[in-house]
Amino acid sequence: FVDPIKALQTGNLTTAQAQQMFNGVLPIGDYKGVASILDLDLLVKQPLVNAEQKHILGILDGREEDYDLRTLTIPIAAPVGTALVGFLTVPAGEVWYINAVQMFVPFDATAGVTVNWHCSLWPDRAAVPSDAGQPFRTAAQALANTNCPAGGPSLTHLDEFGPIATAWLITNKVPLLRLPAGAAITFAVLTDTAGATAAIACTLGLYGAIGKPLVA
Repeated sequence: FVDPIKALQTGNLTTAQAQQMFNGVLPIGDYKGVASILDLDLLVKQPLVNAEQKHILGILDGREEDYDLRTLTIPIAAPVGTALVGFLTVPAGEVWYINAVQMFVPFDATAGVTVNWHCSLWPDRAAVPSDAGQPFRTAAQALANTNCPAGGPSLTHLDEFGPIATAWLITNKVPLLRLPAGAAITFAVLTDTAGATAAIACTLGLYGAIGKPLVA
């Protein structure tokens, strides 16, 4: 084991050599008798996450299909258990800060519909994990909270992020949801009760802002 601080003090190690040995960190001295290393990533890169949010390069409000809006349409007479999925991916060179994920389901006379969404950044620790990442709700939670029952009413549901929300919910999260380039939100739709009497256009919209990418 090489103590980089002592090696630097004795001249057995140059600063350049120390930086090669500890890429991304910098030896700074002794702290309570232990060689201390400054993590340059934490010092320089991480604070830039706050700066990213100050540059609004565009808005996200669920207006553009395949960008910040995903529509999944359940066909007429689709049987019980029909599952549809669709996703939205953050384009290269962009970083998104999401303050709300909105799901909407128009009611059908006979078919109930349950909706949920997944984030590719969240590892799914379920016994059978989803390739789309952890779902925001378990299947049971979705059935209880984001189900549009047969006969109505229609469902409009917001999952909110950030310190300001339109309503307090236990599922709301204080930090904004940061989505770097390549991250994906997957919309999942599942029918229950009976076959659909009409085509049901279910939507997921993302609300927030496009920041200025400063952190890889």
